[in-house]
Amino acid sequence: MQRVVPLPSAVVFLLLFTGGLARDAVGQFLPFGRNKVNYMSFDWRVLKTDHFAIYFYPEMETLARRGAAIAEESFHELEQVLNFTITEPIPLIFYSSPIHFQQTNITPGFIPEGVGGLFEFIKGRVVIPYNGSMTEFRYVIRHELVHVFMHEKVESVLRRYNLQPERYPPLWFVEGIAEHFSTSWDSQAEMVLRDAVHSGYFVPLASISEIAGSFLMYKEGQSVIGYIEREFGSEAIVRILENLWKSPDFNEVIEWSLGIEAKELDRRWQSWLRKRIYPLVSDHEMPSAVGDIIIRGGMNAKPVFYRDGDSLFVLYMANVTGYAGIYSRPLSGGKARLLLEGEKSDEMEAFHLHRSGMSVNRQHLLAFVAQSGGKDVLHLFDLRRERIARTLSFPGLVVLNSPSWSPDGKKIVMSALAQSGQSDLFIVDLERDSIAQVTDDIYDDRDPAWSPDGKTIVFSSDRSHWGEDGRMNLFACDPSTGEIRSVIVENADCLSPSWSPDGSLLAFTCDRAGVHEIYVLRYARDGGAQRRIARVTNFLTSAFDPVWTEDGGLLCTAFERYGFPVLRLPTVSETLDSLETVSVAAYDDADCWSVSEWAGETAVQSLRYEKEYALDIAQSQISTDPVFGTIGGAVLSVSDLLGNDNYSFLVYNTAQSTNELLSSFSLAISHVQLGKRVPIAYGIFSFSGRRYDLLDPDEYFQERAYGGYFALSYPLSMFRRIEGSVSLTNSDKESLYELRQRKALLLTNTISYVHDNALFTITGPLDGSRFNLTLSFTTDIRYSNVNYFSVMADYRRYFRIASRSAVAARLEMLYNDGKEARRYFLGGSWDLRGWPRWSIRGTKRWLASAELRFPLLDRVGFAFPFGEMNLGILRGAVYFDAGNAWDVAYGTTLGSIGAGLRLGLFGVLVLRYDFGKRIENGFSMLQDGLFHQFFFGWDF
Repeated sequence: MQRVVPLPSAVVFLLLFTGGLARDAVGQFLPFGRNKVNYMSFDWRVLKTDHFAIYFYPEMETLARRGAAIAEESFHELEQVLNFTITEPIPLIFYSSPIHFQQTNITPGFIPEGVGGLFEFIKGRVVIPYNGSMTEFRYVIRHELVHVFMHEKVESVLRRYNLQPERYPPLWFVEGIAEHFSTSWDSQAEMVLRDAVHSGYFVPLASISEIAGSFLMYKEGQSVIGYIEREFGSEAIVRILENLWKSPDFNEVIEWSLGIEAKELDRRWQSWLRKRIYPLVSDHEMPSAVGDIIIRGGMNAKPVFYRDGDSLFVLYMANVTGYAGIYSRPLSGGKARLLLEGEKSDEMEAFHLHRSGMSVNRQHLLAFVAQSGGKDVLHLFDLRRERIARTLSFPGLVVLNSPSWSPDGKKIVMSALAQSGQSDLFIVDLERDSIAQVTDDIYDDRDPAWSPDGKTIVFSSDRSHWGEDGRMNLFACDPSTGEIRSVIVENADCLSPSWSPDGSLLAFTCDRAGVHEIYVLRYARDGGAQRRIARVTNFLTSAFDPVWTEDGGLLCTAFERYGFPVLRLPTVSETLDSLETVSVAAYDDADCWSVSEWAGETAVQSLRYEKEYALDIAQSQISTDPVFGTIGGAVLSVSDLLGNDNYSFLVYNTAQSTNELLSSFSLAISHVQLGKRVPIAYGIFSFSGRRYDLLDPDEYFQERAYGGYFALSYPLSMFRRIEGSVSLTNSDKESLYELRQRKALLLTNTISYVHDNALFTITGPLDGSRFNLTLSFTTDIRYSNVNYFSVMADYRRYFRIASRSAVAARLEMLYNDGKEARRYFLGGSWDLRGWPRWSIRGTKRWLASAELRFPLLDRVGFAFPFGEMNLGILRGAVYFDAGNAWDVAYGTTLGSIGAGLRLGLFGVLVLRYDFGKRIENGFSMLQDGLFHQFFFGWDF
């Protein structure tokens, strides 16, 4: 779903095209949709380097200059690797946090949590947020620049042979190359491939389109590219790109480039993977074979041990229903219980499921982070009263992570990302309502854990000499002095430290063995040259987020069967006798790494951003009116580089003969501004021609209408908004049926309140609610020939009864009254099913619907000797509809009852088939036989 702005460009044109803005400003169907809110008004600057135009805002100038140096370094390396160069400056847009990045208008849709960057190929724009890690920043910059280079190289190769730029490698190859040339094969990639091969959900290249866009596809693609380089040399990858012109079939391109068929490459790659992974099974266990599984499968994260009286619980985050929430489950057994459900209200617009942990104190307060508005807030949840006790927000801090209570329950330490993009540790004093910064540098500090004696905070950081390669090690900080010393420093990732109840042991995860395992350290507060650690787990996959229980056991999440179960591991005291000895380098500022900034001549002064417009779309359009014949036209849209300003132009003609050419000429110009909290749209139009409009009282008429409009939307949050519009239209209308003329200067005012937190699946909503209340008044301020008002209300509620089943209910009332009031219609697959489409019309309308939705097949497709084709999913429905539309006197209530099928095709189209019986004669009888209706569109 996309940002909803009243009457934006194309929507305005459609409204004008189908009935005149003054009378169709709201339209037949009331608009819903969540809001993509611009919480920040960014003051954009431009930093120009040799090969880039880098866009940033002043708070993050230092970060932008560091990113510029990384981009230039990556550019020169990719030139050599891909044997290609780019001569035009590449637009590179930086954001200092993921929350800021989600507000970008370069792409109109919502950006899901976890998206690290994007390449928009129409204008060649690269958009990248910073998340506190310079290593990940470097990786994403390189990843997206590989896309830029590959896109330009492919187009160059095809132009060289006079071919249209329609031949493009499949997505697995595109993302595989980007991963291969931007990052090494790491423990996360290893974990996923081990699990996929062992658990049997590994997807061969022949069927890889079935997992297009998934993380598994990225990692399989990276693995294939790595295998090609290993077996055929690095030049083979470039050779594939340069041979794209030879065939539109990518399998043939592979054969031309590698000398073997694609299916043979597939076979050899799978064989190589199995030979590498299968031997590991002999001395590694799957997590479910070792630990007691408390929560099975799904997306579970960040467990916390909690005692309430004599009862022991595990609290954890999960996405079970489609909305992320916090759950509680007794350790003795029983069902998990939902404590808080996020992503439905203004206070908790988003949970950071795998990014930010939780912490509970002795006063039964659970500290956790959620996004509210344009930043993260810290919530304190009273576990006994089951309500939010306090919410804290911190000026200048955008992203918050992993709060940890002090032993006395009076302070919280957390990591946070500032407006500048810098990630540091902060201590919140709840009694004094103050916040103190603990670290202040470029390093990425995460997962702070306060010791039981209150004297030490251990955290993960990349501040060692290994940090330049992205390695996170463990460090200890004295909260009273800010002094930092090393705990474990080695060439591996050490994350998520957790103290035992007595403070003598420290559990953490480390990938020193290839994947993340849990280790335990005997902690000596005075440090020392050597420390001893014990490896607790020996999983084939990985373990994460260890937390101690009172009996010396550990809770953790693991990765198995593409899910994250929560495990309880037995006491670890028996394993401590087999400790390994690890040498640890002393912490020294001289050992730390630094990042250079771009210092070229063009970077001496950054420039204010000046809008430059470029073409988005230019398209001719021909359509056929069933009454008046062919309509021809064109639409053109341009916007600035940041996507905040859009101009659209529409031209069309409805002439049926030469002498009507000038009188039937129509145009519209629209301007939409999206860069502020309140998006606005305004424009002018002039339309003329013969019309057929079944919602107009005259139906057949000739009209010339010209005027202008202004519309705005105020988003209260992601889920709620108030929107309004005003338009002025001079209308000269002649009824072709009654030979009657009417002149009017129409003023229309409209205001709406919209709420939408519905959870969509591929065929329609399954949870949440939607509501629209619209008031509108149209009057002829010159001749008084037109005067009517509109009241429209539409409420929809979805009651989840199982993970993929729900009962949906809708109640709608639309009311128009006055001179020349517009009519509504009913009938067809989208409202009153069983009745002919649009056959019931009137200025008043009501509709009530109830529908049971349930799954039938999760995969619909065909298997052929040469491959498989996966169409989508199949869902079923049982429904009941009732309603009617009328002008003056209400007739009998109409209804229908029946069942239907919904086939979701490729995630973009839903085919509908409904059958059943109409309820006729004032709800006194059912029709003879059955009706059948085929159509398309999502469920209400």
